[in-house]
Amino acid sequence: MEVTTSLVTDNEFFSAERRDSMLLVRGKPHFARHAGDLKKIDTFFDHLEIISRTDEVNVVTFIGASEKAGGDETLEFFESLLASRREDYLLQRLLNLVNNYTVTMAGLNKVTINADCGRISLFHLNMALACDYRIVSEHTVFENTFAELGTVPKGGGGYFLSRMLGAGKAAEVLQWPRFTAEEALTLGIVDKIVPESKVEEAALTIADYYQERQVATMLAIRKLLKSDLNELRRSLETEDMLLLNRVNSPAFRTALEDRRAVRNAGA
Repeated sequence: MEVTTSLVTDNEFFSAERRDSMLLVRGKPHFARHAGDLKKIDTFFDHLEIISRTDEVNVVTFIGASEKAGGDETLEFFESLLASRREDYLLQRLLNLVNNYTVTMAGLNKVTINADCGRISLFHLNMALACDYRIVSEHTVFENTFAELGTVPKGGGGYFLSRMLGAGKAAEVLQWPRFTAEEALTLGIVDKIVPESKVEEAALTIADYYQERQVATMLAIRKLLKSDLNELRRSLETEDMLLLNRVNSPAFRTALEDRRAVRNAGA
């Protein structure tokens, strides 16, 4: 009973509700504003640990908030980070949290579905790539401010995309400043495009399907395709090194200022 109760929650960062053997997790807007508050982020990752330990749900559906700032969210995060007196500590702590999330999601013994819409940063896309099935709305745009700042997006994108697309194509996609839902569908990065008003409905339909006997087959396929968690960990460690080296360089601050000037000019 204790586990069942703790699966259901509602806070500033996300909410979660039970629907039979499916858990529905809804993200809330303004992730970047919470990124410096490690207690709030810890709450999300602690909840994921509870999900991973329970056998009361076999499908987890993540619904992204429609109000997102896409690549500007990434820019806002780095601006707030560099303004902090605990810059190095906050960044390293956040990187560790994201690494734990990514490895946990990749090894989760449940079917996972991610549904999102609007302007999606590459960080949020990477979190979705750790899931089994991805749905986005029409007119969704993926924005990669990391590339514009001369660094790599955090969250396992290099690992997942290279396995999905091959190393050469993955390297190309990770350099794109932005791409559309249709381009992502063509690449196989997302599985389905639906009208924005139908995003949650489509996700729940897929979740219902995977609550049937097909779940066992899906889990077996998942383990086959995402079995090398040690390689994933090594890739995430390389991401950390590349990000830390870039963020601590004078060139990064210059790139950040240039990107901010472009954003302000377009405002």
